[in-house]
Amino acid sequence: MQPRPFRHSLNHTLAFIRDLDRARNLDDVSAQVMRHVAPFGVEHMVASTIPGRDSNRRQQLGHLLLNRWPEEWTNRYVSCGYVAHDATIHRMKSSPEPFKWNELGPLVQDNPNARRVLHEATEFNLKEGFALSLQTLDKQIVGFSAGGRHTDMSPGTQGMLTLVATYAIGRAIALKQERVPDGPIVLSAREREALQWAAEGKNDWEIGEVMSISEHGADKHMRSVRVKLGAINRTQAVAEAIRRGLIA
Repeated sequence: MQPRPFRHSLNHTLAFIRDLDRARNLDDVSAQVMRHVAPFGVEHMVASTIPGRDSNRRQQLGHLLLNRWPEEWTNRYVSCGYVAHDATIHRMKSSPEPFKWNELGPLVQDNPNARRVLHEATEFNLKEGFALSLQTLDKQIVGFSAGGRHTDMSPGTQGMLTLVATYAIGRAIALKQERVPDGPIVLSAREREALQWAAEGKNDWEIGEVMSISEHGADKHMRSVRVKLGAINRTQAVAEAIRRGLIA
C-alpha cells in the first residue's frame, strides 16, 4: 500500500491531467498551467516551438503554443529580433536539460546582445525563472519558460514544472494540430484589417493613421477582435488568428 502523501500527490497530478484533457483551446491550457505554477512565485509563462533567427513578427507569433508572457515584453522582443540573441533559446537548442535562468551567465558574459536581452526582461518582472526544451517526434524543439520576481526553483519545484510543461505542451500541440474552432469566428473587414496591422506590430494610434480612423476607433476594433477570439491581449489575439487561418 502506498503512503498517503504519495497518493495525495498522484491524485493532484491526475486532476491536472484531466483538466488539460477538458481544455478546449490554448488559452484554457495556459490558464490551467498558471493555476498550478503560481504558488511557486511564477507570474509569467510561455511555451513555443523555436522560430528561426530570421523569422518575421507574424512567424514568431505563429510559433506560440501557451502564452502568459508580458505583452509589452513580447512586442519588444519580437520587434527587436531578440530571438537571434536570446541565451535562453541558445541553451534550449543545445541541450534538453532543464535549467534556471541564473545559470545562463557563461553564455552572456562575452555577448553584449545576449546580456541586453536578459537585462531588459527584468523590466517586466522576469528576474528569476526556469526553462526547459522538449523535442517532438518530428524533431521540432519546443521551449518552455516560467518566472517572476521571486520564485521557488528548488529541485522539487523544477521536477513539478517539468511534468506540468510536458503534459501541457503535449495538449497544446494536439489542440493546435486539430485546428478545430470552438465555433465560427466572423471578423468584419475593418476588424480583420486592424488585426493585420496589429500583427505587423503597430499600436492603436498607428493603426488609426493607416486606416484613416481615430485611435479610439482602432482600439474599438481590436477590443472586438479580442472578444471574438477569446483573447486576453493583443498578442494572443494575433497568435490565435494565425492559428485559425483568419490572417496570413
